[in-house]
Amino acid sequence: MQALQQFFEENDRFAKLLGFQIEEFNIGVAKVSVIIQEEHLNAANVVHGGFLFSLADYAFALASNSHNKLSLAISANIMFQQAKPNGKLYAYAKELSIGNKVATYEVRISDEKDSVIATYTGTVYRKDSNVI
Repeated sequence: MQALQQFFEENDRFAKLLGFQIEEFNIGVAKVSVIIQEEHLNAANVVHGGFLFSLADYAFALASNSHNKLSLAISANIMFQQAKPNGKLYAYAKELSIGNKVATYEVRISDEKDSVIATYTGTVYRKDSNVI
């Protein structure tokens, strides 16, 4: 697991750019955190929906690739529950179902008080090749 985590930390350039930190990484689950910065806000001074989607998508990518079988998103959906102007966010992804070719995951984005900010579901296609 350590080598796989290191692979993502070193090679996911977009996650690095956005400041995402891996908090937990195990088979079928992942937890990612980020501290909200001014550049993450939209014109209404709350976290941009695209930023929230990216946070959830990174946790989803980690959880779905945790079996070291290259898994690529084929579907993703997000629902925003509340706006957040500052603080820290956590995205927790967990495996709901896994098959030989398709797997489904749920991601919950919350804040420091464990209030739900957004929920995300995603489905991946599992390739025959390994991640690393």
